[in-house]
Amino acid sequence: MATQRSGRNSIRAAGDSLGRRAGMLAWLACAATLGACASSATSEPTGTGGSATGGSATGGSGNPQGGATATGGSVSTGGVVATGGQPATGGTVGTGGRATGGGGAGGAAATGGAAGSGSPGTGASTGGAFPFKPPFILGADISWTLEDEAGGGKFVEGGVTRPIEQIMSNNGFNYIRLRTFVCPSCAGGYSKQGYCDTDHTVTMAKRVKACGLGLQIDFHMSDTWVSIGTGGGASSEPSQWAGKTPAEKAVLAHDYVKDVITKLVAAGATPDMVSIGNETNGGMSGIKISDWAGLSQVIAGAVKGVTEVNDKIIITCQNGRPRPDSAGGSNFTGWVDKYMSAAGGTKFRMDLIGGSTYGTTNKGADWTESFGYVIKTYNTPVCSMEYNDTGDNKPAGAAINKVMRSLPNGMGWGSFVWEPDRNYSSDGTGPLFDHSGNTYTTNAAMAEYPAYAKSIGLPVPATKCVGSAYGN
Repeated sequence: MATQRSGRNSIRAAGDSLGRRAGMLAWLACAATLGACASSATSEPTGTGGSATGGSATGGSGNPQGGATATGGSVSTGGVVATGGQPATGGTVGTGGRATGGGGAGGAAATGGAAGSGSPGTGASTGGAFPFKPPFILGADISWTLEDEAGGGKFVEGGVTRPIEQIMSNNGFNYIRLRTFVCPSCAGGYSKQGYCDTDHTVTMAKRVKACGLGLQIDFHMSDTWVSIGTGGGASSEPSQWAGKTPAEKAVLAHDYVKDVITKLVAAGATPDMVSIGNETNGGMSGIKISDWAGLSQVIAGAVKGVTEVNDKIIITCQNGRPRPDSAGGSNFTGWVDKYMSAAGGTKFRMDLIGGSTYGTTNKGADWTESFGYVIKTYNTPVCSMEYNDTGDNKPAGAAINKVMRSLPNGMGWGSFVWEPDRNYSSDGTGPLFDHSGNTYTTNAAMAEYPAYAKSIGLPVPATKCVGSAYGN
């Protein structure tokens, strides 16, 4: 565990030195021409949504604003459709939007909303509109939890030991991000014990959904850490994909992502949001971003793996440095242009642009400029996928949350603090928990978050955790 953390710190230090740290093949051949494959959910089909058993769905244009669940087809924990009422596919989709619709057996389906702010619905994650989109995302990445707990770690709030996801909710956090790897136990992988593999991800995702929190799954598309500038290197290539062509990797990416999403759905933990790749400035899965024709095939395959299971899931991506002085690959605007225009590559759907916001040169004006470019040019919302509670981002993500809330038309969706129980600053500041032995105790930095949540109209606690582990 110490070695893994040291490795991650080394990667982050390297990032800081840069400025902060057969049907499938036929589909690919079609999409590579930049034309839409009419039968593909990722090709933005036009037309009336398909019918669920006993209830038809009407497609909405752009990103849906949510809708009521059909009578007789109630949604279970995490937004999994009840047996007999699978979501319909299809629907008229605007640029970057999603096909919507779906209903339960014997009932009318929800109707998708129109594009505009790009928000896909509001309400509680458990039993509410799917995908979950609160008025503002106050999120956290807590992917180390199962590993910490296996080593005897416990989390304490007000003298009471509680699951970390309950503590986060109690302090106003409404969304959780979990990283996952292709084969972390493989040679050179993230964890010999397999932490953050599919099975561990499903286990933790079920806990997140039991607390009614929004869930983002961050696919590194690798066996180990991927950070700014490393995504196109050999270390980012899954060992089981070594030597494969981009077209072959696209099929493997599709099958891998689809398998993970299918298992999450079966466990009652359907993710509200999925990130394809982590800090992909330099590329992903061993393919450099300079080979956009090849890389875009793999991204498109992964996106298709999500949408074939549930096309309402929000699809996002992550740049490691959303600033005008971006590094580690193409500049930020050039990276965005690739992802959103598909020029020179395979077209795929992208609903939200994310970025790591660890450092700002001018109190957030650089983030405002870069995220503003996405909104102005592509009418697509943005979100901070990682930040540390240090420097300008103290207290309570001050700088990045101010930027997000200042962006026009509600297009700044929010932020995710990275691993809030870790000392990730040389001066010992940053964590929202004090660490003593195997005990993590909430501190004054954590206390800033419920106050901030209330100040912007978010509920505290954010949600209610249900189950014996949560004292009910």
